[in-house]
Amino acid sequence: MSTLYQLFKVAENASLEEITKAYHQILEKADSLPQNEKIIEQTRKIKIAYDILSNPEKRKKYDADIASERANQLLKNIQIKNEEPKITLSNQSNTDLPESETAKVQPKPNEIRIKQEIMTQINDITNAYHETILQNKKAEEFAQKQQKRERQKEKRRQKKEEQLKQEMKIQAYGKYLEGQGYKVKYPWTWLRIKRLFIAILSLAISLIILWHIPFVHDTLIDLYNENFVIKFLVNTTQSIFTGIMEAIKSIFNQSK
Repeated sequence: MSTLYQLFKVAENASLEEITKAYHQILEKADSLPQNEKIIEQTRKIKIAYDILSNPEKRKKYDADIASERANQLLKNIQIKNEEPKITLSNQSNTDLPESETAKVQPKPNEIRIKQEIMTQINDITNAYHETILQNKKAEEFAQKQQKRERQKEKRRQKKEEQLKQEMKIQAYGKYLEGQGYKVKYPWTWLRIKRLFIAILSLAISLIILWHIPFVHDTLIDLYNENFVIKFLVNTTQSIFTGIMEAIKSIFNQSK
């Protein structure tokens, strides 16, 4: 069977550089010849062949198809060799032949060895074909997952940019109105809420760290005991959080 590698006169394991070099040599030779329909058609086929062999995925599929076709051809050859030869004699019937002459012809040991080698080659080619198909499938799935992750990443980036642009427009317009003497109330955007949450979380972490410093801890305790306003705010905040936690616990208990 003829292959695209034979068209470029390179080995089947040839590198992309070798195939590209042969491709350009063929094109140069074709350009130097008088142009007619035959030359144009051959040039078109050469370009299609190069497109297949220069693309890693297309080349893998093409190599797998070659392996499959060769395996099928070897299988046909074995089926032809497995046909038993028949003895035909003229002017004599089979009933007149001795038993030893009418016996079936036994295959020679050399023929058995050849058949075993061919079967081994078929198994190797078939396994390589299935392995190539599996690798192509895995590579395709990985590429699809990678593309999906890239699309999601790009979508998040665009969304973040849109939120930032919207926030900047609001801030710029607000400063303009403040410059004109207006009292501006900024709307609550998602970016503003996120920044507020980060600020509160950072403050809470800072207070926790300060709370574990001995002299700061004692100072805060004294301030709490001596200042009625701070004591009231702390107790009120603690009561609110306690009530929220109790409500959440009661909801979970009812759901169970």
